[in-house]
Amino acid sequence: MDDTEAALAPLRTLGDPVVDLLAERPYIQQQSYLDATEPKGDHYYWKTEFAAELSGDLLSTVRDLAAENPIPDGQLVIAHIGGALNERDDDDGAVNNRDARFAYGAAGRWDPDDPNGGAYREWVRTAWDQLRPYSTGGNYINFQTADEDEERIRATYGDNFARLVEIKAQYDPENVFRVNRNIRPNE
Repeated sequence: MDDTEAALAPLRTLGDPVVDLLAERPYIQQQSYLDATEPKGDHYYWKTEFAAELSGDLLSTVRDLAAENPIPDGQLVIAHIGGALNERDDDDGAVNNRDARFAYGAAGRWDPDDPNGGAYREWVRTAWDQLRPYSTGGNYINFQTADEDEERIRATYGDNFARLVEIKAQYDPENVFRVNRNIRPNE
């Protein structure tokens, strides 16, 4: 934190921000910032990918999908993720897809009583199928859904997957820590 202001100085020269959330804060406070946008009890479904660039074809596809999105609280999201992710070698940590500069995908939220819930979920899958050709081949593990298979987990870690299996076998051979996008110790 000692170097924070020096690191932020170039951003601060851009002008007065609408909001400035850059500060040291407790973890729980940081994690609660989006709570109001994701009320408990609603149904949520999303599918995401990583992209190395925002090609014209990708952006046109996003535009076309946005125009036909049937979900009242549906979104097509593009988030910039470049930076430290791209500054390391592929085998430096568990992370793969070091060429990714963006995370993108389709997402929906609806009331549990909405009779169109199944159609909304299907629209997200269809939109995702149209967006996948622009992917690096992987995505952020925490953005995966329970219906994504083992191959998606493997793609997320790429060549690092085998090393993670070895670590899991050494430190968690009984697979106690499995309530997540699991890497089994006996792959």
